[in-house]
Amino acid sequence: MLSLRQLEVFLAVIETGSTTRAAEAVALSQSAASNALTELESRLGERLFDRVGKRLVLNASGRALQPRALLLLTQARDAETLFRHGGGQLKVGASTTIGNYLLPRLLGAADGVLPCERIDIANTDEIAERMLRFELDLGLVEGRTLHPDLLMEPWRQDEMVIVAAPQYEGAVLAALPWIMREAGSGTRRVVEQDVLSDLPVIRPVLELGSSEAIHNAVRAGLGVSCLSRHVVEQSLQSGELVVLAPERSIRRQLYLLRHRQRPDTAAVARFLALCAPEN
Repeated sequence: MLSLRQLEVFLAVIETGSTTRAAEAVALSQSAASNALTELESRLGERLFDRVGKRLVLNASGRALQPRALLLLTQARDAETLFRHGGGQLKVGASTTIGNYLLPRLLGAADGVLPCERIDIANTDEIAERMLRFELDLGLVEGRTLHPDLLMEPWRQDEMVIVAAPQYEGAVLAALPWIMREAGSGTRRVVEQDVLSDLPVIRPVLELGSSEAIHNAVRAGLGVSCLSRHVVEQSLQSGELVVLAPERSIRRQLYLLRHRQRPDTAAVARFLALCAPEN
């Protein structure tokens, strides 16, 4: 029978390229790590790595095993924490607007016991990739992802508005200098598809990796952008920014991501009780 230790060594070799460094990563001797890998290959009847000089390079058989090994180790770790802290502590990935603005407000109602131990903020594509590697338990994202192993459910909605410093008020949108999120951002996809699709091609003068950075650039008068109202509400109230073309404002869907092969735990239920989807 395969052991979790064998799978742990297998994954560590993928990361490090050798049994020597893998042994250090999993706190084994080099001989024990080498034996674990040899036993795993013997049990499966397949070589999992090609030996290229002193380096072990994952082959087709190893690539087929990798996602299953990740899943088995993840499920084992889930079992270890199942009865701790009311069902374990979650690692949650959140798109920037959700992680910086919406989620902190929702978690403020946690009554001192947060239902997650870490919130990683990244764009939609990065969160999806990390969930596929079982590095995150849940994702809250602003864009769509269509990987068959991920379940995407409507979570909440957010209003997107075109904003600029007051000197741009009344200008033609297509002629303005635009500041955009980076490729792969859910916000950028929504803006291009749902807000600006009928305009001539917009050529951004600047691309930035977070909504907060764009907010600051727009306040400085560098250009215009389309941002969540959560991000710009205070600047609109103070008069630092104005809404352009309010008829182009949209309500976008925010999504909850789950992995199909990970059943919900008590920790997930606790999280969703505080951050429940809108009806």
